[in-house]
Amino acid sequence: MLVSRIDPWSQTIRLLSSGFRRANVDAGTQLVPERATSCGFEATPDTSHLPHLKVSLIERTTSLTVTIAWRDSTSCFYGAQVWRVANAKVSGTCVLSGQRIRRGNRIFHPQRSKPSPVNARAMILESALNALEPLQISPI
Repeated sequence: MLVSRIDPWSQTIRLLSSGFRRANVDAGTQLVPERATSCGFEATPDTSHLPHLKVSLIERTTSLTVTIAWRDSTSCFYGAQVWRVANAKVSGTCVLSGQRIRRGNRIFHPQRSKPSPVNARAMILESALNALEPLQISPI
């Protein structure tokens, strides 16, 4: 008898994730992101290991802060989370674009709070947000 090595819960989450389709039902088949947007500036991460994550820019509140909707079916939901601009302290991956982040790059990260948010280590490149909605500087 063959025993499946795939975690049933992970497989269920992958199959139910919206915005993804399966070309074949093989266990080795990769999920392929579809590039459709619904409302606002919704984006599906390019990293195939996060098919359950949806990140949306709600608004640019100031030049240093943005409000983000974070929907992760496996861990948390934040409907209106404030993110602040900073220089990346560690390398990582942009959850919005999938681009590599290097230490020192300008990024947005969730505002610190007590207790820390589940997505406290997440980062979005400032350039990825600017590509969605450029910062509007109003004349004085």
